[in-house]
Amino acid sequence: MYKHLLFWTTEYLNYFSLIFWGIKLFLEKYEVETNKKEWVENIIIIVASVPVVWFCGFNYKFVVYSNAITYILILFMNLFVRIYTKWKAKKLSALVAIYVHGMRLIDLLIVTVVFEIDRMSRFAHWDLINAGVARSIFMIILSVTYYLVYKILKKGLLLDYLYENTLYRRIIYVYSFIGIICFFQVYRFDYSERLLQFWTFYLVCLFIVCGVFMFYFLLIKEKEKKRLLYMRNSMLEANYQSLRKAYDENRMMYHDFKNHMLVMNQLLQEEKSKEALEYIGTYIHGTLSINQRVESGCKIIDIIVNYKIAEAVEKQINFTYEIDFISQIDIKDNDMCVLLANLLDNAIEACEKVEEERRLIYLRIKRQNQMLLIFIKNAIQERETEKREFFKTSKNNKELHGLGIKCIDNVIQKYDGHKEYSIQKDNFELYISLPVD
Repeated sequence: MYKHLLFWTTEYLNYFSLIFWGIKLFLEKYEVETNKKEWVENIIIIVASVPVVWFCGFNYKFVVYSNAITYILILFMNLFVRIYTKWKAKKLSALVAIYVHGMRLIDLLIVTVVFEIDRMSRFAHWDLINAGVARSIFMIILSVTYYLVYKILKKGLLLDYLYENTLYRRIIYVYSFIGIICFFQVYRFDYSERLLQFWTFYLVCLFIVCGVFMFYFLLIKEKEKKRLLYMRNSMLEANYQSLRKAYDENRMMYHDFKNHMLVMNQLLQEEKSKEALEYIGTYIHGTLSINQRVESGCKIIDIIVNYKIAEAVEKQINFTYEIDFISQIDIKDNDMCVLLANLLDNAIEACEKVEEERRLIYLRIKRQNQMLLIFIKNAIQERETEKREFFKTSKNNKELHGLGIKCIDNVIQKYDGHKEYSIQKDNFELYISLPVD
């Protein structure tokens, strides 16, 4: 009785774990704001999974392993993620399939290895297929494995690179599908020595594919590293030149100050108050244009924002800002550079797509209660397609653009920050909060 109860409990736990951690992975990895608390979200996933889990477990009474169950799991997880996020999560179908295929392949590989151990050993015999204690322990191990895979993939960049690169995503999908088709026969007790040899060949090819993948990843990361280094050096140079220009213009204005006073004095003596006010207004406007520089007390923020203001002005973008005195913060300069530079790059790129009279960027940065608060608002095109694809780029370096967006999320996650955004009729708003102490 107890063995029977243990068996069915672990059997259902296996499918629950596979579905639950898989859905959690994709919801958190490609977050779409759903305004639901985490515990509410967890309950929704569990309740929605009950019919599918029951069907998968019930299917065991008729056939030990079925590829049809694999496709049902893929279909359910895809539908759940899409409906739950109101169809905002795109390009996830292949990733969900890769995840399910991968988890099922782990199952098949372990069974194959145990079969080989049983064949070679005179003493050990573990039946991982039929109902029993060994099967129950195996199901518990698989359930823990799903959780570990969730933690690894959540923190890693593998899914992000697959998400951005259609070719590699399709290659991995097809390769995992082939593995499922080839190796499910082990559950039919159709085992032979050659099956393990096929597994070896399959895994070697997988490592080769992963090696090519890793080379591609490192190449992309190196390009991003060089881009950030170039950006930082350019910002430092631009900041120095801007300071030098402001100093020279201030010196010239101070040198001409006496002449300006003489002109205004003469206008006032001649009772030409209107002309005097216009002259003073022109003088003040010129002074403001020279001294309009961000001075937050945080050098890296000053360098980035001043550089991006100059870039925005060159592109006829109205850039306004309110930046408090921030002083020093416990965020590395490199991370702050990644965060602010990519945020402002996205805003500038979006503004370039709209009419000149509507080009607007507003940046607000303040420090409050050991939190750094960043708010950015920029104009976007009014077309619905533009709203849906705001985070896409029209430039050639799509991999770097996607990596830049991911780098923003990585910085926020690294410092346990929070991000919210909204897309209105003709503008985009982003709010970020980061602990700084």
